Amino acid sequence: MTAPTTRTCAEFGAALRAAIEQSGLSLNEISQRLRDRGTPVSVSALSYWQNGENRPERASSLAAVAALEVMLGQRPRTLTSLLGPRRPRGRMTGRRPDQAVTYDQIWRRPENVARALSKIDAVPADLDTPHRLSQFVSCRVNAQGFEESMRVRRLVRADHDATTRFMFVMRCSALPTAPVVTFTEGCQVARFRADVPSSTSVFEFALDRPLAAGELAAVEFALRFPPGQTSRHTQIAIHRPAREMVLHVAFDPAMLPRTCFGYFQPRRVLPRENRPGATFDERTTTYQFITLDAAPGQYGVEWSY
Repeated sequence: MTAPTTRTCAEFGAALRAAIEQSGLSLNEISQRLRDRGTPVSVSALSYWQNGENRPERASSLAAVAALEVMLGQRPRTLTSLLGPRRPRGRMTGRRPDQAVTYDQIWRRPENVARALSKIDAVPADLDTPHRLSQFVSCRVNAQGFEESMRVRRLVRADHDATTRFMFVMRCSALPTAPVVTFTEGCQVARFRADVPSSTSVFEFALDRPLAAGELAAVEFALRFPPGQTSRHTQIAIHRPAREMVLHVAFDPAMLPRTCFGYFQPRRVLPRENRPGATFDERTTTYQFITLDAAPGQYGVEWSY
């Protein structure tokens, strides 16, 4: 079942890439023009399409392809005719686990993510560009049993030339004040916005220098949560396959959890897959959840007292 889909993606991607190269427009310019026409497509989504990693299927994406044909000087249906029939949706879709997954298939409240990102003129697909090849997240839990701070380290690879930024979204259980970035390496905070009703925050980080397509970079940042947190779990979303995913949780020795385990949820409509729990004592105060060749989905650690 995967061969026709793979061939369709490749044929459409090759035609789109040729049309883009012939037009002389950059992906950034095309993305902005599509947004101006009311058919927004992120730079990362355009990169997926032209590289054959994914194909447009939603009604809004198909409208964007029709707009692309006009913008790139192509005859009507030159690109849309290569898309073929839509793939079946639902639990049994035949989708390979190593393919990219859209944010709305992973996030529990995707509308909150989209609303927060729109405040910095971004769309959810921008969350995974540049491509996160490796991600290490270390959380510190305070003596009340709640998240106090977080440190994130990423190895990224640029999808296109002139890559200058990346996004980070976090949801707090309460947002009385803004989270505070306390450290950066290889990047710096450019903008911060919050969707207060949903306690969702979005940071735009500017890279220390622009990256060329395929170029690698290591970035790191740390932040402190606002007071009033009440959730006893932490999680990260991966939209494209990653070489490694590490979730590290350090507990205050004065408040060690009774139970703690990692979990993976490949799609928000699917059940969680729990990992073995940990036993804590005066010498064991941390929990690590490590996955190599991580497939797209939500990875998390949950604890209780």
